[in-house]
Amino acid sequence: MTIHDLETPALLIDATVLDRNLRTMAEYCSDHTLALRPHTKTHKIPEIARLQLQHGAAGITVAKLGEAEVMADAGITDILIVYPLWGEKKWKRLTDLASRGRIAVAVDSLVVAAGVAQAAKAAGVEIGIRAEFDTGFHRCGWAITTDAMAELEKIIALPGLRWDGILVYPGHIMGNQNTRERDIEHENKILDALFELLDSASIPYPVVSGGNTPAAFASHRFHRLTEIRPGTYVFNDRNTVEAESAEFNDCALTVLVTVVSTSISGRAILDAGSKTLSADALLSGDRLGYGYILQHPEFKLKELSEEHGHLGIPNHSRIRIGDRLRVVPNHVCTCINLHDRVYLVEGEQVIDEWKVAARGKVA
Repeated sequence: MTIHDLETPALLIDATVLDRNLRTMAEYCSDHTLALRPHTKTHKIPEIARLQLQHGAAGITVAKLGEAEVMADAGITDILIVYPLWGEKKWKRLTDLASRGRIAVAVDSLVVAAGVAQAAKAAGVEIGIRAEFDTGFHRCGWAITTDAMAELEKIIALPGLRWDGILVYPGHIMGNQNTRERDIEHENKILDALFELLDSASIPYPVVSGGNTPAAFASHRFHRLTEIRPGTYVFNDRNTVEAESAEFNDCALTVLVTVVSTSISGRAILDAGSKTLSADALLSGDRLGYGYILQHPEFKLKELSEEHGHLGIPNHSRIRIGDRLRVVPNHVCTCINLHDRVYLVEGEQVIDEWKVAARGKVA
């Protein structure tokens, strides 16, 4: 079967580019003595998670318990959940997972850690704990204060928990190479302040986990980092390219679409809207448009309806109903979560079909 036999819209993964992206990140981490624990919320596909492990990943990262359960069902046993889990039902699911493998979870409060510890003790399992600190993204994580150190000392003493270390997420480091230099310098000052407080309190930190895709290949410059958790690097997307962390030929995933209407002058309609591409805007650069047309960079995907992509085209362009195009989405993580399956391709040949097994696992 070839891509011409597929109904559109369809997600295509270039097998050669995927393999190159996996190898490049694995080799970088090996060269800089960094553990790689990739964030699988990008792809949500057990087959790709297994490829990452085959390339040397120490384990995987997920955002939600449902994603962890899918990966555990696929035989993956070393999983970090980077999300604060609250409530007895979630703690029960967490302890069930811990009975099947080496599980760790991020926390940023004593009350959550105490709930996890109580559930772990009752179930007779051990759950790893990583303390998350806020270094500038202002989403989750303790503020870097002596009060946080006092809470952390109490958490480390709780039965049922394994103290793994600390975790940060520099999600605010998204700019181009020029601004990234400044951002890394600022991040290191914050990290140094964190390490000073930890050292003063005699709190060990065997693991210092951080990293994101835009700054992934500068991870060795972040102070005392031992592990990184990039996700988007497996596919890359328009955001990654705009952040000068990849080129379009590094984008392994594209959306195959078809032109279905040309009735409006200067515009073509694609059979892919926000329910196919996602409506996420660019995070840097000109922040305009909803995807990049590989065959025609001069075309602009200006608007999205739910099922329609509004493509602005020069009036002299020859584009016809039935023409097929390939779109690099702005944000690949939200795009893939809208699809049941992806097609692995070599050139125009379809060589495999993978289920997006963890899509929709938001609980």
